Amino acid sequence: MASSRQLKNRIRSTKNIGQITKAMEAVSAVKMRKSELVALRSRPFSFAALDILQNALSKIDLGELHENPFLNKREIKKICLMVVTSDKGLAGAFNTNVLRKAQKFIDEAKVPVDVIAIGKKGKDYFTRRNINLIAEFLKAGDFTEVEETLPISNLIYNLYNDGAYDEVSIIYTNFISALKQDVIIRKLIPFTLEAIRDVISNIIPREGKHSHIRNSFAEEKKSGSKYLLEPNVNEVLHDLLPFLIDIEVHTAILEANASEHSSRMIAMKNASQNAIDIANRLRITYNKNRQAQITKELIEITAGTEALSK
Repeated sequence: MASSRQLKNRIRSTKNIGQITKAMEAVSAVKMRKSELVALRSRPFSFAALDILQNALSKIDLGELHENPFLNKREIKKICLMVVTSDKGLAGAFNTNVLRKAQKFIDEAKVPVDVIAIGKKGKDYFTRRNINLIAEFLKAGDFTEVEETLPISNLIYNLYNDGAYDEVSIIYTNFISALKQDVIIRKLIPFTLEAIRDVISNIIPREGKHSHIRNSFAEEKKSGSKYLLEPNVNEVLHDLLPFLIDIEVHTAILEANASEHSSRMIAMKNASQNAIDIANRLRITYNKNRQAQITKELIEITAGTEALSK
């Protein structure tokens, strides 16, 4: 059994840990609210851009665009996978869920898969497992502007356009609420109507304080608004598709940032509560030991008194 001094030291240490995790929870809460706001502000723009693309693709015969590499399906011989993780730990299961899904994707792929790691945790994971890492981007958790994510989207743009890869996909955590985030695998290139419709259906939350954005877009589409594409659909798509790659990569990183801070906030909240519970249990044990020591001393005093009185 631990001594009273050891128990007091453990209680003090546990309380100090609780104070640290409480401070980290507060910091993560502030960062989460800022990241959430940035991510949700970008969604209407992404929604509108993807809606334009869906509208354009639905009006033409895709056979006419066989020369456009971003619409032309190739035989899949090699895949580039972008994996978005965090640079720091202490975020609960945030990185574990992403990396587990990425590993499953790589294991089940029938062709070679190379990885672009966005975040230090992903870089370290794939380096340890000798998975081919073609690029790494750190400190993406601080990105808020499109210009900051352009080097990433430009890289995959060039790799695909040069024929190095036949498909580019991304794995990231989609922010739904402070308590819920989903890990998503999304095909970035080549573009398909099915993939675009799936992105549009999931890009705006169905519930919560920001769900009104979805309703406003639904009302706008019911009103019969149409896009006039000039000079023609082909030229518009030629300029629009690379820009949409930039937007999709940027949106995915913003969603992952909000999810990271949310996961860390919840993890630190749980850690703070655990520290309180452990400190309370240690305090009870300390009091029991102290009471037992007092009782033992009283028994010795009483026994000594009785021995002297005889």
